[in-house]
Amino acid sequence: MRAGGGFERRLKGVPVSPGIAVGVLRVEARGCPSPIVRSILPTEMESEWARFESALARTEEELHSLKARVEHLSGANEAAIFDAHLLFLRDRTVLSRLRKEMPKRMQNIDSVYYAVVQNFMEVMRHVDDPYLRSRVVDIEDVLQRVLKNMAPSETAPLCGDCTEPCVLAAYDLTPSDTADLDPRKVQGFVTEAGSAVSHTAILARSLGMPAVVGVPNLLIDSRVGCKCILDGYSGCLILNPSEETEQHYRELQAEKERAYSALVDMKDLPAETTDGRRIRLAANVEFAHEYTAIQRSGAEGVGLFRTEFFLLGGGSLPDEEAQYLHYRKLVESCNPQEVIFRTLDSGGDKLPFEVLEEKEDNPFLGWRGIRVSLSRVEIFKEQLRAVLRASAHGKVGIMFPMVSGITEVKDVNALLDECRAELRERGQAYDENMRVGIMIEVPSAAMMADVLARHVDFFSIGTNDLTQYTIAVDRVNFRVASMFRPTHPGVIRLMHQTIAAGKPTAVCGEMGGDINLVPLLVGLGVAELSVGAHLLPVVRYAIRHLNYKECRAMAEEALQAEDSYTIRNLSSDMARRCYPDLFR
Repeated sequence: MRAGGGFERRLKGVPVSPGIAVGVLRVEARGCPSPIVRSILPTEMESEWARFESALARTEEELHSLKARVEHLSGANEAAIFDAHLLFLRDRTVLSRLRKEMPKRMQNIDSVYYAVVQNFMEVMRHVDDPYLRSRVVDIEDVLQRVLKNMAPSETAPLCGDCTEPCVLAAYDLTPSDTADLDPRKVQGFVTEAGSAVSHTAILARSLGMPAVVGVPNLLIDSRVGCKCILDGYSGCLILNPSEETEQHYRELQAEKERAYSALVDMKDLPAETTDGRRIRLAANVEFAHEYTAIQRSGAEGVGLFRTEFFLLGGGSLPDEEAQYLHYRKLVESCNPQEVIFRTLDSGGDKLPFEVLEEKEDNPFLGWRGIRVSLSRVEIFKEQLRAVLRASAHGKVGIMFPMVSGITEVKDVNALLDECRAELRERGQAYDENMRVGIMIEVPSAAMMADVLARHVDFFSIGTNDLTQYTIAVDRVNFRVASMFRPTHPGVIRLMHQTIAAGKPTAVCGEMGGDINLVPLLVGLGVAELSVGAHLLPVVRYAIRHLNYKECRAMAEEALQAEDSYTIRNLSSDMARRCYPDLFR
């Protein structure tokens, strides 16, 4: 056994962001902060149960009081909701599990109760019955009340009270949760749900934070507060690591850091193939302050600025002036390189624009991307004017997400013209030659690329969405995650058709950062790759060791292939032959 208690255990998941994190394990429930965890002695067990029973009694009193008050104000039907709360408060299944877990964990009872109820909630979130799914919020309410009544001073915000490096464990994390993580405290995260192509995973890669998803029974099997190692390369969470294991990972971490540092030292070299094909290598960015750090990795500007994190990350939507100042800051820090702003992209698995009265049955085919903006014209025009005004301070491009056809392109171009006229009337400056582009994420847009090319200046292929819409695979559904293949022949042919339309074409999806697939993208003729900041040095190295003519010949062969595995192997074989060092 380790000094910290317990044998070394390894939990396996899916690696989604490379790196190694070492720290103590913290668990957080979605929407409900976790109590501080502390170990207890066997002699404290009785007092812990007494504290729990006292909290249950106080919670029961509160619920009865609430029920009486609501019944007086609104009637018995509305008050009946608290009957369900009262039933769950004394649920025998939960209490039985708590009694089993307490002697195994030997931790304060509120932290164990938190883990047990969190596991129960996540099971409920995935049942088929929509009524039962909707009851999770009631269970969470009971959990919060019990925790408050046990130790009101011990609840803490999301890892905000960490005094030492930690690894965050959660059932799942939203993109905003991930964006809010403090890297000084959170070394990496591991989740029970999720997929390699979720926006949470994408953000982890953008932030350079080690991450593993899809670990079965993570929350109930983990011991909160134990020392752990998160291996973002192999997808392994190691609990109570032995001294030998810890030493191995310390050495591996140092080796990886030395190799990466050597790549960063090449940041001033152009992303150019051995036979002179130059490719713009830009960064995907979520926050304006990131660009200073990104410059150190040699980014040639920003190929994708995701504006939704600024627009939807606060309590209210920022107005035109606030957006202008925010965008201007990034443009000035990036000058003379170009910044491409993607207009609001919400819906699906991204940040919601507003709470809908009725849940969308299929949000990925619903109110998202440009559809949201075109249905909220005045709000949309504020963003368009803000980007136009920012273009007066440096090189700016704008692009629109989730475009499916020519009508949407004509509509947004008309709104841009209106905004230009309004700024001229105000006497406010903007760049008359600001580039306008669209995201190619929907098969219909790729198939109409030759027509759309007459109305825009550039394309940017979002390979994640283009893949899921082409092969009808929900990229965040773990049941079909294995079917999500960006090298599906249908996807590759649509990409080729887009590039053949003759407009400068970038790839800003996850495919662009996969060094196995860089040869294929170069061979297809992409003009730009926009990737997460920490991938810039790696992708640059890859490009500089490729021959464009060889890549083009390989891509032509890939376009004739019948299955995704053949295409991936063609590209991967070339990658491993041209830059084997990156695979060690």
